[in-house]
Amino acid sequence: MGITLETVKAGLRELGLAKGDVVLVHSDLRTLAPARELIKIAHCGADLVIDAFLETVGREGLVVFPTFTKTYDLGEPVYTGLVFDPKETPSRVGSITNLFWRRPGAVRGTHPTHSIAAIGAKADEFCREPLDSTTFDRRGPWGRMFDWDGYICFFGTDNRTNTTVHAVEDWMDLPYMPDRFAWVKGPDGEPTKVLCRKAPVGPRDFYRKDSKAQKVLDASGILRRARIGQAEVALMTVRECHRVLREAILADPCLLLKEESPDDPWTTEARAKTIEHVRTMLGQ
Repeated sequence: MGITLETVKAGLRELGLAKGDVVLVHSDLRTLAPARELIKIAHCGADLVIDAFLETVGREGLVVFPTFTKTYDLGEPVYTGLVFDPKETPSRVGSITNLFWRRPGAVRGTHPTHSIAAIGAKADEFCREPLDSTTFDRRGPWGRMFDWDGYICFFGTDNRTNTTVHAVEDWMDLPYMPDRFAWVKGPDGEPTKVLCRKAPVGPRDFYRKDSKAQKVLDASGILRRARIGQAEVALMTVRECHRVLREAILADPCLLLKEESPDDPWTTEARAKTIEHVRTMLGQ
């Protein structure tokens, strides 16, 4: 039997997603079915996946997708990349996300590089960013995912796409999240350079498929798993993700960082600073 709206909804319910839930979805549409099957479905099944999440959580729930953009300043005298406009700038994180933020009723956040989009109950409130926000500010959407007891869903993806890891880094004030600049569309329509505080730059071990962080999450037992079509899908709560990763970083400060290498001075410096930072947190 081919992929249908009902089969996707049944898989989400099997994972435990229900009416009224808040869910942040990281997605890879290519994993749902072979390309020869996906091309038979409108937008290769992207609309079907979106509808399945929306119908599963209902009007009282909230569905969130990342809509990150390639809008960092590249150090040139004038902008050389995209300029962020929440009504125009395409997402860089997948075909489903680009359809989602363009849907009627979707609200898109205003962060210059790491915007999110939401449909459902209190979407406007959810997407609101403090004026002095860091990229993953505790007072913004990433904090509301925690406060509203939301879920993280990996739909055909895994911890390599888990942006909540950066929220953990931000909230623990780990010392390798620098300030950077990005370009936004100003009030006059012209490109304007703005500051992005605590940007996620540099290499990370958790970007690897079999990373230390992935193994920690797997061993914790907080991930619920199901297969939807050919996609491996997993669900965990944001609060449990934060708890497990924070505890693991306190035990191994360099959990999210790569091993030292002569060719990677950034990691060497980041590891030394992070070890000292965590020792200070622990009062050692």
